[in-house]
Amino acid sequence: MRNITFAVLCGFSSLALAHGSHHQASHQHHEIKDYSAQLAAAKPASEVRVEQCWVRLLPSTVPSAGYFIIHNDSNEDLELIAGATPSYAHVMLHETIEEDGMAKMVMADEMVIPAKSTIEFKPGGLHAMFEQPTHNIELGQTMEMELLFANQQKVAIHCKVNPANARSYE
Repeated sequence: MRNITFAVLCGFSSLALAHGSHHQASHQHHEIKDYSAQLAAAKPASEVRVEQCWVRLLPSTVPSAGYFIIHNDSNEDLELIAGATPSYAHVMLHETIEEDGMAKMVMADEMVIPAKSTIEFKPGGLHAMFEQPTHNIELGQTMEMELLFANQQKVAIHCKVNPANARSYE
């Protein structure tokens, strides 16, 4: 399986996918594939819903985390391949796993939402990591994000910006 790193170079205008086995502060060692053309050409997904998107805002020197619920209402499995936000330079999908009794974050290997199923990105599990804010982000704001799927469809969502100690959407 491939490991996925999402990077937005200039808002929605440039999106890259890099392969690597572990999150690193610098992504320069990864092969980068630009998905900006696919994202621009993608049609709005009619059978995908994303709800309760929220971001746990941390100081700009450390990554913030994002959580949401994806519903695949179609009769086909759906693969998430990229994401973009104008609010951060890099967006990566991670999973928290337990290894040798310690929790650690690893790149999410597979982002398949089975037909007629739901995947929840939540604290302690799957989550998006946002690095290098592109502007001042404040509590209570909403942050735009797009998710791109392998079937050339996309979903535009708004994420609520919550404080660092938040544990849920509310």
